[in-house]
Amino acid sequence: MKPDNLYNTKFETLFGWIALERSERGITRCSLPEKQESKCMQEIKGWDSKHLETGGLFSKEIEKLHGYLEGRSYSLKDIALDVSKAPPFYKTAWAICRSIGIGSTKSYKWVAGKSGSPKASRAVGQAMANNRITLIIPCHRVIGANGNLTGFGKGKTRLDLKLKLLELEKEYVSKH
Repeated sequence: MKPDNLYNTKFETLFGWIALERSERGITRCSLPEKQESKCMQEIKGWDSKHLETGGLFSKEIEKLHGYLEGRSYSLKDIALDVSKAPPFYKTAWAICRSIGIGSTKSYKWVAGKSGSPKASRAVGQAMANNRITLIIPCHRVIGANGNLTGFGKGKTRLDLKLKLLELEKEYVSKH
């Protein structure tokens, strides 16, 4: 991999087509699953990466995401990420989000408190809304203070997917 170059790939899962982008440091983007390959390709067109990679550059991440979405494994924490261009608060909120246990949910307020900024619930919401590495940074585990599911999917309302992911995780936890 050449320094400063970004590469992308797409692959099909049980949940639909997913696209990944990476730098030499780690994953920079992970799309939400799309039922149609063309929608996945459309998302990639808006990314910074211009190098489609079909070889083994993404093999570890693809294997782990398949395991996750098939309910076999949830070891996504060891996938290297590159969030170097994100604001410091986002990095903190995302790291806290990654610490939320499988099948568990926490509120925006809880994440804000853990970040050292207990009144920053809205800022946590912005961090989650700007999460470009969905699934791997599991923002679907962050919910409203009243226990309700809230927005998911970069401006899209994909609450059905959020619920499906949480149910998948709870099923996995109940079996292990």
